[in-house]
Amino acid sequence: MNQSVSTKEFIEGIGGRLTRNKSEAYIRAIMQVEGRSNQFTARHMLVGDMAFVLSATELGITPPDAARDICRCLLEMIPRAEELGRDNATGDIVFQREVWVADVVGRDAGAWQHIGRHRAESLRGYLPRMFFRDALWRERQAMLRLVRVLVDKAAPVLTAYAPVYHHLQHAGYTTLGEYLLGFAGNLLDYIERFEQIDKRLDFAPPAHSGRPVLVKLAERASQRLGFTRVQLLRQQGHLTEEQFSEPFYALVAPAVVLARMAEDLRLWMTSEFAFFELADEHASISSGLPQKKNPFGLQTVIGGAAVGAGRLAAQLASNIALSGEADTVYHMGSLFQYANDVINWTEFMAEVIEKGQYNLPELDRKSKWGYAGASEAMDTLIFDHGLPQRVAHHMLGAIVRAAVEGADEKTLLAKLKPELAEHPEIDPARILGILKGEILLDTAINIPGARAVHKELDEKLRALESRSHPNPVAEAAARIQDEGRRFCA
Repeated sequence: MNQSVSTKEFIEGIGGRLTRNKSEAYIRAIMQVEGRSNQFTARHMLVGDMAFVLSATELGITPPDAARDICRCLLEMIPRAEELGRDNATGDIVFQREVWVADVVGRDAGAWQHIGRHRAESLRGYLPRMFFRDALWRERQAMLRLVRVLVDKAAPVLTAYAPVYHHLQHAGYTTLGEYLLGFAGNLLDYIERFEQIDKRLDFAPPAHSGRPVLVKLAERASQRLGFTRVQLLRQQGHLTEEQFSEPFYALVAPAVVLARMAEDLRLWMTSEFAFFELADEHASISSGLPQKKNPFGLQTVIGGAAVGAGRLAAQLASNIALSGEADTVYHMGSLFQYANDVINWTEFMAEVIEKGQYNLPELDRKSKWGYAGASEAMDTLIFDHGLPQRVAHHMLGAIVRAAVEGADEKTLLAKLKPELAEHPEIDPARILGILKGEILLDTAINIPGARAVHKELDEKLRALESRSHPNPVAEAAARIQDEGRRFCA
């Protein structure tokens, strides 16, 4: 696209307030940083332009001929907005897109494009709200998919034994179903959070003054863009910048849960554990070790969560700026890129769980390792036979110590008998069998509870799936473009 110097100077204000173009140092240090977000915001910016041009024409502000020229240009640009934003990443999108349009329609018509829109209302108001409303909707869909995979994968393995680790030591046993449902229940709560935040983002910036025609323009354009409310006061949208930090937090937090899941799977797929087999399409090979199956995807999710925690801290620090400033907008690119990454990681982890294979025999075999039944043996002594908690704890700890030091079963039983002399009803061999995981009591794992949780999560999921709604940002964009085509016909 040809961008004449005169057009850029006209839009930048050269010859008006400014007497010189930006220096090369300024371009490299500032404008190229600002422009990193253009690929993520170009579509929203151009769709917003269409909404404002149509609304301004309705109100008799923009001449119809100029409006049609601008709308035709926007209709041609919107489908390739991401490409335009990526190729034109020097200077923020407010400046860039005005140059794009003016270069096509000419300065006379292009001069009407920015009516009713200021840089602050766009970069700090419409664009982050539109981006994050879209992102939260996409993450909601991805999260529903991931939780559905976890719940469905848990159904046939609610009674399949698996080890529990505490500080990476064998600590007891659970079932694979309970383990998967634990992640499902945790992640399901985020969907409600996404919906709550969307309601707070559904609050468009107001006009930049109380002039009635501008108030009407803001209202009409906002309705076209899918917002159900418009702020009355300009400062409502700018003071705290929570439109950046709150939705970003809602994406960073579940990324940490994804990383915990990925950490387990990365460990479990080693030959030492052999609990999980990563599907070939989700793994990589080593360039020097042909026998290896590398979990690069899992490592990306794990490292990404750590990066996100730091990026969230950076965002909160940016929000401390003077309330009239806009530090965030200069660094939106990394914010928006990370939001998209989380959505991709959520979709990826759903595939990993769905297509990966859990090794049930190995999970069952190793679930009894490390005297994993010690806690249940202690509870048996306390609740079934009335021993004091600390007495039972000390006695079983001594038995495990003796076993670790090589004592045979006869010696272990002999060590138990004196401690249980006052309780002839207790069978030492049974207690030892429970401790070693050879005797599995029904009370050790709450199977009825697992079935109840599975039923509850499945019902919640079905309710959420049934009330899924269209993407408000994408739906509004399609509607605006249809209206633009009719206007230009």
